[in-house]
Amino acid sequence: MTARQLLEAFGEIEETYIEAAAHQMQKRKKNRRARWGAAAAAAMLILTGAFGTAMAVNASFRQKVLSFFHISQAESVPEEGSEGAGISQSDIGGLVKAEYIRLEEGARYETGFGTLNQVDRAEDGAIRSVRFWAIKDGAALSLDTQKKSFTAAWQGRTVQGTVFWCVSDGTISLYGNGPENPDGFGWHASPVPGRTDQALLYLTQGNQAQYREYPLLYHLDTGETEDFLQGTGAEDLPTASDFQWSDDLSKAIIACRDGSKEGSAAYYFCDVATKSLTCLQDAAGLSISAACFADENTLLLFQEENETYSVFTYDVAAGRAAQTVSQAKCLQPNDAGSNGMMFFGGRRALSIDPAGALSVVDLKTGEETLVQGFALQEGGDFLASPSNTKLLYFVKDGSKDSLGISQLGVLDLSAGTFAAFDREGYDSLYEWSVGWLDDSRAQIWGERHGAPVLYLYEF
Repeated sequence: MTARQLLEAFGEIEETYIEAAAHQMQKRKKNRRARWGAAAAAAMLILTGAFGTAMAVNASFRQKVLSFFHISQAESVPEEGSEGAGISQSDIGGLVKAEYIRLEEGARYETGFGTLNQVDRAEDGAIRSVRFWAIKDGAALSLDTQKKSFTAAWQGRTVQGTVFWCVSDGTISLYGNGPENPDGFGWHASPVPGRTDQALLYLTQGNQAQYREYPLLYHLDTGETEDFLQGTGAEDLPTASDFQWSDDLSKAIIACRDGSKEGSAAYYFCDVATKSLTCLQDAAGLSISAACFADENTLLLFQEENETYSVFTYDVAAGRAAQTVSQAKCLQPNDAGSNGMMFFGGRRALSIDPAGALSVVDLKTGEETLVQGFALQEGGDFLASPSNTKLLYFVKDGSKDSLGISQLGVLDLSAGTFAAFDREGYDSLYEWSVGWLDDSRAQIWGERHGAPVLYLYEF
């Protein structure tokens, strides 16, 4: 496993996640969790979201309440035929739109950035073509694929590749991933939120503890690359291994891994507009094990001490840190009878008490919002959407060989709503992954009668 794959497995980027079953039948592109730095991955370990803390929140904050709504109508997973492709639809309690996509037996499909795609590779692994489809209103709509090749220089080496992409409903979906060269150099591409003419092109080198990366702005219309961090000082960081971005790419948090100490990294704040670079450990006067954005001008800094974690806000303009969480003890998954918290690499976290009662915690303010009428079930877990504005709730049936998702729901952090429904008939499926297709739709991959199936849910 390369270091990039390791970072993705522990929740790095963007856009994607796989919860694999014990006997996963096919390899699927991962829906990444919210971007975390390398040290955050090692320290917080939130791969399945079931790690927690006993959190100390300032008692002066008033407690809000949001309600959990259990949809009375259960989903009846359809019994499709054993042959041929097709799409069917269902409405669950008038609140959830479900689409069931049955694909050809033996076909290899992936999802990413909101689309279904199929990659055709040559025997040597080179990509010959990529096809994209949008799933909308019970139909698979073929999208026009565009491609552009690039040549970029980094650390005295030349990296070449081709990016494939399409545009659907004003949003870009792309496929860009270059195999490592014998000298350890490679690349991968990611979308820029809100842009259809640009992408981020990461040049990579090494693996495991020696993994390094550097981003370029890739102009899709011309195929030209732009070193937009030039002059900030970020280009001189020799051990940069992970980048987190503000929505407009004007600011970044950069993790620089310390290869001499496992799980250790230095964190820098880069202001692209002012061409400045700040060491967060020095500026905040803290030892930092993880960092992420709370908003455009506020960072969240995580400090580890004696196997506990404290959370600080860092005001970028004032250069000042303030504590919101004190000595939070991390727990192991399914550690019953203890207080706990789930972190997702963003401003909000979840706090769970021994009885399974749930609260949403604003890590910037320390404010808690109780989820009324909800108790976390055994096998229950949460997964953040790409933008960190929603949490997918799913319950795994431990009696099944596959994932066996018995309940599915979405906690919308922006709207303050949480609804879930039970699933029936899932035991006839072999389910191997659950996650997000995009910010609006959850997805479950599985197999029925030897053919892959993709189920989409929009709350």
